[in-house]
Amino acid sequence: MKLVIQRVTRASVQVDQKLASKIGRGLLVLLGIEQGASRIECARWLFDGF
Repeated sequence: MKLVIQRVTRASVQVDQKLASKIGRGLLVLLGIEQGASRIECARWLFDGF
């Protein structure tokens, strides 16, 4: 699992070249979870990381 947190002045997400969502100033969080990871594994990994 990988986690990236970045401060942004604005950010957006496009899916199939259509705007899916956007934010103004805030935190952009990218989370990569491997296939087969359980919810408990993910929660434990996030909790232990902070």
